[in-house]
This record gives sequence, C-alpha cells and structure tokens, in this order.
Amino acid sequence: MVAVLLLFGLLGLALGAALLVARAGRPLHGAPFVTETALTPDEEDPSRVAKRAAQATASLERVKPRGAYLVVDSYRNRLRLVENGVPKHEAVCSTGTGTILRDPRNGREWIFDTPIGERVIERKVKNPVWAKPDWAFIEEGYLPPTNPEERFDPYSLGDYALYLGNGYIIHGTLFQTLLGRRVTHGCIRLGDADLELIYRNVRIGTRVYLY
Repeated sequence: MVAVLLLFGLLGLALGAALLVARAGRPLHGAPFVTETALTPDEEDPSRVAKRAAQATASLERVKPRGAYLVVDSYRNRLRLVENGVPKHEAVCSTGTGTILRDPRNGREWIFDTPIGERVIERKVKNPVWAKPDWAFIEEGYLPPTNPEERFDPYSLGDYALYLGNGYIIHGTLFQTLLGRRVTHGCIRLGDADLELIYRNVRIGTRVYLY
C-alpha cells in the first residue's frame, strides 16, 4: 500500500512540473554569445574615422610632457633623462627592496617600496645632510635617539640630492657596486657621475615618472 501511495505521489510531482513548464513556456536554453558588433554607418565612414583619429592624436599631444623630465623604471633599475620625448641620458640606479620593517616596541611598519606614479622635484641640494628617520636606527637594532643632533648623516646621500617629497630622494650612494639592484629603502640611488649630470640638467619642478 505504501509503495502505491509513493508511486502516485511521484506521478503527481511529474504532472505538476509538466503543467508549470507548459504555463511558463518553453524551458530556458543557452543562446550563442555574440562577439561582434555591427558598425554604424558613421563608424564605417573613412573620413569620420580619420577625423576621430586626428582628435585623439591632438588630445595626446596636449598632455605629452614638455621640456626635460625623468623616467624611473623600478623593474629594470634604470633612470632616463628625457627632453621633449627624446632620451638624452640613461643611468643604472637602485630602487626599493619592497621589504617590511616592524618596530618591535609598538608594531609600527615601514614598507621600503619606491613610489609609483608622477612626482616633481621639490628641491635640489648640494652636499646634503640626511636626517635619519626612526627606521634607520630600528633596522640596525638601536633605539631612535632623543637628541636630534645624533640623527644627522652628512655622508650617505652623496654629493647631490633631489627631493621628491614624503622622504623620497634621488641621491648618491656609498655602495656603488650595488647599483642596478633593489637594495634601497625607497629612494633612488645613482652613481656619482650620473647623479651630477642629472642634478645639473633638471630644475625644481621637473616631473618624475616612476613605474
């Protein structure tokens, strides 16, 4: 008896499903994905296409950098001086390691990446003195000094420094053999001759493009 009731129950479910499909219409089925879009007559018109291309070229020309600017390739560790789109000088540089330093006292962190994007040279200094930040002492296992005079380092930045803001600097190095490697705390290091050439050929306000 139970088997008969179960059979009738299953038949009722099947009939109900059939009626639902019949009321709603045909079952859903997959449709081919259209990958091509027909062009409008305006888009097919060669004169209109040429006009739009000329407008795009003009727009790019308006935003193209003028005069001298610097380009920093942090992947290949190269710095280029470019003037009006023409490369004038290329130098091997060093960029940030990307490592993280944590202050064991309070958990504060520093990430030693070279910034990406656009910056400007905010100031230029000959014979710069580095005011060492807290991380420079913590990295070496020391507590940051309470006396500000103990932070000043007149040697590590080399003969010239070009400041990009937020503590990032294009400067020299005591470790010339490490040029071309990612060994810095985010700054861009150059060899002595390259640094002097860049210092003398760019002005305050010069744009620096980093990628």
